[in-house]
Order: sequence, then structure tokens, then C-alpha cells
Amino acid sequence: MCLSVFNHRPGHDWPLLLVANRDEFRDRPTETMHWWAADTAQANPILAGRDQLAGGTWLGVDRTGRLAMLTNIRPGYVGRTGQRSRGELPLAFLRESHSIETFHQMIRPQITDYAGFNLVLFDKQGLFWFSSDHPDGQWLSEGTHALSNDAINTPWPKVSQARDQMVSHHKKLEITPWQPADLTNLPILTDPVTRNDNQLPDTGVPLDWERRLSAQTITGDRYGTRCRTWLALHGSGHIQVAEAQLRSDGSQIEPGVFTWQTSP
Repeated sequence: MCLSVFNHRPGHDWPLLLVANRDEFRDRPTETMHWWAADTAQANPILAGRDQLAGGTWLGVDRTGRLAMLTNIRPGYVGRTGQRSRGELPLAFLRESHSIETFHQMIRPQITDYAGFNLVLFDKQGLFWFSSDHPDGQWLSEGTHALSNDAINTPWPKVSQARDQMVSHHKKLEITPWQPADLTNLPILTDPVTRNDNQLPDTGVPLDWERRLSAQTITGDRYGTRCRTWLALHGSGHIQVAEAQLRSDGSQIEPGVFTWQTSP
């Protein structure tokens, strides 16, 4: 997952809204979003896509509305691999019922086992972010936050654009039930335009890759934005989650929508 934007408003009718893009090589085998069978009798059911190569995920939600979302970090980590797959981290949070604080303290001594990562966690306590570069983490304030492949709210053009898009269009997510057209026509994280060279960050990849990765929706036959996910949590406990696969030209296949009710 390489670009996401959150609208976090504790106490609001819609306390959490999310839109997220996953960018990946197109030949990396992946299962689309589905409910995973519990691996033990005690494990929480998880709604997520699956990376078939390493077995993990980039974004998942459980039945209670807890969420975990992962991105990698490029600056300082290009070409570096970890002893363990980063995709384990969202699963480790969602499979158990630990609080965010407990989970964070459990993972913190193991951070160097993974290549560079950001992890955003959400439960009834709030929205929390920590990373390889910021192991202490922080509770995110009320408002709109965006994340790509550096620290939270790093002002890369596509990240700042994502925050502006959520501010302008969040009310289009605040409806139930969603219809596929509501999401297909939602202009959040959909811009395929690349940036001028003077706007590009220097993250350690070649310049032609910096250009390609500067778009919100990355097109191309070899690498690109593979899926887009939307989430809306209502204060009543009603959750809507949808995922759409994207073609190599950036166009969306009609999304599948999941809905369920948790405790408020």
C-alpha cells in the first residue's frame, strides 16, 4: 500500500473515513479482499487482501472495526530487506485482541527485523501511527492525515493533494449503503498525473521511477496501482468497506462492498 488518506473525527457521526491505494508489481500474486478463515479458534476473523508471495497483507479490518494498514518507507531503505515480512504486522495486530499500546510495545523491540515500514492502527481508543524511523509513534490528532512512503503527512505533492481531496469530498463517503458508482466516481487518490522534476522527492530510486511514483494512481504494465480500498465507520457501529481492482491504465473494475454491524 503506497498512498492513503484518513479523516479521523472522534465523536462524529462518521468517526473514520479511509481511502487507500496499493501499488505493486503486477506479476506479484495477490488474492483480492475477502474474509480470511481463522487459523485458530481464538483468532479474530479478518477482512483483507492477501499477498500470496509472503502470506501477509497491507490493509485489514476485523469484525469489531479494528484496522491495520501498512506502507513501506523508501528514503534510507531502498534495496534493504528485512529478516521478516512487513505484511506480518497488520495480521499480528488483527489476529489478537491486544490494545494498540500493548501491541506497539510488543513490536517495538522487533522493528529492526523488518525493512522500513509505516503502520497505522485504529481501534476505539483512536488512530495511532509508528514506523521504523519513528518507533515511539504518536496518536494522530482529529482531522485529515495522509501517508505514502515516508513519515505521516510528509508533504509530497500527491500526499498534500490527497488531504485536500478528502477535505473536499469526504461527504460523498458519508452515505449508506454505498453503490458502486458512488466509489467509481469519487475523486480521491485517482489522479494519474506525474509531477515535474522540481517537485519530486529524492527517495533513493532512479529519476524515472521518482517520476512514475509521483502520481496518485500509477499506470503501466509492469508496476502500478493494483487496487483501491474505501472504508467508512459510522458512530452506530455500521461499517462499509469496499475494494476495486485497477487495470494497467488506471481504470477501476466495479468494487465489491462489505458491510456489517459492530457495537457502537
